Parts: sequence; structure tokens; C-alpha cells
Amino acid sequence: MKIYFLTREEALRIPGIVKLLERMPPHEEELRVVEIPSIDVQADGGPHVKNTREIGKIHLSKIENKGKDKRRIYFDAEEKLVP
Repeated sequence: MKIYFLTREEALRIPGIVKLLERMPPHEEELRVVEIPSIDVQADGGPHVKNTREIGKIHLSKIENKGKDKRRIYFDAEEKLVP
């Protein structure tokens, strides 16, 4: 896996890099890109932790079928007060 940053202009030249373009904040000038070679490359706008111990419990709220072998998962994470 490769993780790197591109300017918004550079990133948007890559076909399909932002699947949820309408949800991407318009003021973001630099995008974090996550690439799994030969599989996928996406602008990544989610929160990031080094280890799941940094967050509280995860509550699954919804799963949508997006086609053969594709699912979108919605969840909430409890705030963890102690690092």
C-alpha cells in the first residue's frame, strides 16, 4: 500500500480517484491518496488512527449493497477519553 499527498488539481486528473466527489470539501487543496497497486487508488478523506486502540467501540449502523462483491458500510465510533 502506498500513501501520499497530491494537490487537488493533480489528484482530480486520475480517473475515478474520488468516488464520492460531492462529499469532498471544496476548500481542500491537498488530498491524501491511498493506493493499493493493481487494485485501487482513492482520495482518502477519512479520519486516521495508527491503531484501533485509539478509538472507542465501533457501532455498525448500515450496510448497502453496491453491486457484486461491493458493500458500503456506515458506522459510528464512540469517543475514547483516555489515549
